[in-house]
Amino acid sequence: MRIFIKRIGDEGETFRGEEPAAIMELQEEDVQFLDPVRYDLLAQVQQNALLVTGRLSAPVHLRCSRCLKIFVQELVVERFVYHLELSGQDSVDLTPQIREDIILELPQRALCDGSCKGLCPHCGTDLNVATCSCRPETGSPQWQVLDSLKLK
Repeated sequence: MRIFIKRIGDEGETFRGEEPAAIMELQEEDVQFLDPVRYDLLAQVQQNALLVTGRLSAPVHLRCSRCLKIFVQELVVERFVYHLELSGQDSVDLTPQIREDIILELPQRALCDGSCKGLCPHCGTDLNVATCSCRPETGSPQWQVLDSLKLK
């Protein structure tokens, strides 16, 4: 998204719209931006600086880290802020800053639902849909030798 500085009036200029999902430049199987990135920004020139503030949002298709299903989550940047000291530029491209702020909103562990039960580690059954006959492990295999010790 390019802003032309000379077109910004004294009160600033509002920018509302969408950019194609391709601006995210993310080639991940588990994280895909397929829908447009929406923005609502206010650009102001203050002395020798450009200040852009506003809100960004982008739906993202994520793979749940527990059950491996694809789901859609809305990523929202409520307080987008960009400040740049001007030194003769006619325009500024905000795309790298928009991309960075949205990517920073990605969850570390994507969950389709907070109560997702995930997959059975033995048979792979989706525990959200069905139950399996696998017996849950009691204790950790790393401790089996210590568990078998007979102490006085």
